[in-house]
Amino acid sequence: MKRKILIPLDGSPFAERVLAFVRHLAKPSTSELLLVHISQPSQYYTVMVPDAVHTVDITHWRDNAQKYLQRKTNELQFEGYDVTPILREGDVAANICDVAEAQAVDLIAMTTHGRAGIEKWVLGSVADRVVRSARQPVFLVRPQEEPTPATPIRRILVPLDGSRLAEMALPEAIELAKANKGEIWLLQSVELPEYWGEEYAGMHALPSMISTEEQEIAAREYLLQSAEKLTSAGIPAQIVVTTGHAASAISDVVADNDIDLIVMSTHGRSGLSRWVFGSVAEKVVRLAECPVLLIRAQENIPLHEPTRQEPVPAL
Repeated sequence: MKRKILIPLDGSPFAERVLAFVRHLAKPSTSELLLVHISQPSQYYTVMVPDAVHTVDITHWRDNAQKYLQRKTNELQFEGYDVTPILREGDVAANICDVAEAQAVDLIAMTTHGRAGIEKWVLGSVADRVVRSARQPVFLVRPQEEPTPATPIRRILVPLDGSRLAEMALPEAIELAKANKGEIWLLQSVELPEYWGEEYAGMHALPSMISTEEQEIAAREYLLQSAEKLTSAGIPAQIVVTTGHAASAISDVVADNDIDLIVMSTHGRSGLSRWVFGSVAEKVVRLAECPVLLIRAQENIPLHEPTRQEPVPAL
C-alpha cells in the first residue's frame, strides 16, 4: 500500500523547498504525492487606484495555477512518483486540512513559509493552523534564504519525556530510520524549577523537589531501556540527557551533532497543557536548523504511567 503525502505549494521557491526533502522522505515505489495549490480570493479580486476600483479577471490566475501545478506534476512523474494535482480556492490552512481528510492522506509535508517568505506562511499562520487542526503527522521545513541541498535522513532525533504521548513519535522515527538506514538519537531534557511553565505553578507538594542529579539518572535509565529496544530491532541508537529549556536543548543537540530530522509529538507529559503546539514543539520548529516531523498524539491515552519516572517535569 502506497503512502499518500499532501504537499501544499503556492508557486514560490520557499514552498517548493519541501520537495527536496520529500525525495528523501518518500520513494517513488511506495509513495503517492498530492500537490495542492490554494488560491486566496484576496490575492486578485481588486486593485485600488484613486476614485476607481479595477476588477481583475481571475481566470488568468487560475490558468497560471493549473499550468504551474501541471509542470510540477510532470517533473515528479518523470522521477517515477504517482502524482495528483489539486487546485482549490479559499482559506489556505482550512483547505489543506479538508483535502487531507477527504483524500485520507498519511502525511502533510510543507514549509513554514510560502509565497512572500516570512511575511506570508510564517509559523503562527498557515503552518501553525495546519498543525493545530490536522490529524495527520506534519513534516515542516524552515526554508533558508540561500537554500542548500537537502541531506539524506541519517540521524533522527526523538525528544522523549517518559510519557506514552511523547513516545507516539517513535513508530514514525523507526520507519524512517529503517528506510534510510539511519540511526535514532533519543533525548530527554531535565528542566530546573525556574524553567517550568505556568502549568507547574503551585505544585509545591512534589516530594522534596527531586534533585537534578536524581532526575538525570532516571532519565538516563529510561532512555537506555528505549535504546535497547531499538538496537534489538537492528536500529543504531544514541541517548542524550541534558539540563535546561527543552526547546533550546533540542536545538543545541541538532546543531552539535548534525541531526537531519527531529520527530516529536505535539503533546508531552502533561498532555495538551505542556507540549501543545505553541509551546515546546513550536519553539523547536522556530529554533532547529533541520526539518521537524510533528506527530499529533491522541488525547485519550493516559497522560501518566506510575511505572515511569514520576514526578519528573522534563520536556
